[in-house]
Amino acid sequence: MSLFRKKKPVQPTIPREEALASVPVRNRDVEEESGDDGLVLSYPTTLNPWFARMARKVGIWDGSPIQKKLQLDEMGELVWSWIDGQSSVAELSQKLAERYDLHSREAEVSMSTFLRELGRRGIVAFR
Repeated sequence: MSLFRKKKPVQPTIPREEALASVPVRNRDVEEESGDDGLVLSYPTTLNPWFARMARKVGIWDGSPIQKKLQLDEMGELVWSWIDGQSSVAELSQKLAERYDLHSREAEVSMSTFLRELGRRGIVAFR
């Protein structure tokens, strides 16, 4: 029965070497705010098209972009300051390993996870 078969694990879309060679670039629409607890990134987000139509019909949304906020901790703030559009993910993870005395693989995993989350939210893009 095909309903109960195990799904195959999802394979990465690009090889590890290419992912580490990619260069993160900041989204120009992201605004930085200094808060008491550190840096807060404010970024625009889009609504689900169905929900957007319903919200307009009901009158609770006027079609303007919705801003979400992301609070960065000390390490996230440091990595955000390193993103300059020139340094690759591998170079950023090497900096992280040197700064916090981490093993290079551990720094790569931490850096790629953080940057993937920023990319998922549309805060950074990759070249």
